Amino acid sequence: MVEIIWPKASEDESAKSSRQELIGRMAIGVAHEIRNPLTVIKGYLQLQEKKSTYCTGDSLCIIYQEIHRIETVITSILSLAQNKAIKRIPENLNHILEHLYPAVKQAAARNGIVTELLLPEHLPLLALDAAEIGELVLQLAYNGIEAMQPAGRLTIGAVQTAGTVTLYVKDEGNGIPPEQRERIFDPFYTTKSGNTGLGLAISLSIVERHQGKIEIISGVGAGSVFKVMFPVLEQ
Repeated sequence: MVEIIWPKASEDESAKSSRQELIGRMAIGVAHEIRNPLTVIKGYLQLQEKKSTYCTGDSLCIIYQEIHRIETVITSILSLAQNKAIKRIPENLNHILEHLYPAVKQAAARNGIVTELLLPEHLPLLALDAAEIGELVLQLAYNGIEAMQPAGRLTIGAVQTAGTVTLYVKDEGNGIPPEQRERIFDPFYTTKSGNTGLGLAISLSIVERHQGKIEIISGVGAGSVFKVMFPVLEQ
């Protein structure tokens, strides 16, 4: 059975907004408090790299990998917490997807996943921040890749409907179980080992900054389709 799931709306939007603002300020503060000493640690590690007889080879590689992992989490937290202004200008979604597709294809191939890009010949212009939409596409694509076994297929495409353009990312994973459906956009919620659980939360925040809507069509054992609807620019 195919079901449509929307991010759950709060009963008290005012309380939710205040709570999110407080959490956002706390997250930014914590992220900066971690980033500052981490930068110092990384700097001293690089200075000692040539002198040390211990931090060489595999051990040094592991240290740098873990530092990079922490930096990635911090960057994701800041991206999610900051209500940053974005610069939206008239853009062609086809061009953004064509530019990103080689990176997605390469990432998918490393996991044995087949990809396809399905784009209409013409699309109307949308008010987009190209960098943010690029991040959105990559987050949704990586989410789909991680949901599948080798030989699965990831499809990225766009279609035009009345007054909107829909970006979609389709995977052939196991679908989203009912008990997970209300939490998949929650920060740090994940069922995947080694995953930070921030990708879909960041995706939702990007969609909201573009005044778009996100919809999920998913059935257990039938894969998932993430659809993002953007309003077309008035001519």
